[in-house]
Amino acid sequence: MFEFSLRQVALCGQQPWEEPGELAEPPSDLAAVIGTNGDQFRDSFTRLCLYLARTYDDAPQTRTDDTVVIGTEYGNTEALTRLQLGALADGKMLSAKHFPNATSSSASAFVNIGIGATGRNLTLNAGLLTPVIAIWQALYALAADRSSTSKVLVGDVYSAEALLDAKREANGLRCRSGLTHATFVKGREFRADFDFTADHDAVVALGAQIGSDKSIDRNGAFVTADFLDVIQKLDVGEQSVLTCRGPLARRGALTVTRQNFDTVGNGGLGE
Repeated sequence: MFEFSLRQVALCGQQPWEEPGELAEPPSDLAAVIGTNGDQFRDSFTRLCLYLARTYDDAPQTRTDDTVVIGTEYGNTEALTRLQLGALADGKMLSAKHFPNATSSSASAFVNIGIGATGRNLTLNAGLLTPVIAIWQALYALAADRSSTSKVLVGDVYSAEALLDAKREANGLRCRSGLTHATFVKGREFRADFDFTADHDAVVALGAQIGSDKSIDRNGAFVTADFLDVIQKLDVGEQSVLTCRGPLARRGALTVTRQNFDTVGNGGLGE
């Protein structure tokens, strides 16, 4: 059991009618907010992570002990693919000078440096269970006094290579690009209870659901934003459940109960 307050939630993603792939219209002020330095290493996913972390929460004036948790299935696959194909085309060996910018966790490093966070830095891929696991890690950091603030980024920006990989699994889930950014802080506004008991129902559909409402998105950004929006509207004593199911009976459930109304200023969903 964890207690927490929620400071803000923001979602940036494709609309339901858009074709799967990258965002057709990234935020118009993207370059102004994050600059262009290092773009030879930063792909669309990394840039969007940094943009949300800088835009939808107070920009710290000094270094902080904030924890940054990024939950993603494909991360900066685009940058890795570009690096490999470039080396192949040039007939060159991959050089160590490109690392750590050529790792699947470089987005979290860019975010930590970009917002001056010195706390825990974590990138995780739990497949379809990613939303629940990412929030669990963020709240654990608060409970263990590692940080007073945990920033969570959940989602994917699907490159062509990521889409090819995702389509290998016939689960019928839609691949919309999107990213949710939320800020969790110490408080007693909500109580979170986690359950990772294996799901032995062989006929249950894979993916995520809030209560009995099933999500049709593979990308956990959308169900994460919806769930955090739902809990902000709960009355004291009410609760909501987010359940994520993956292959091999993997299951993660998060039950959040409203305990009181803190004075923490909660933001709404980003446009």
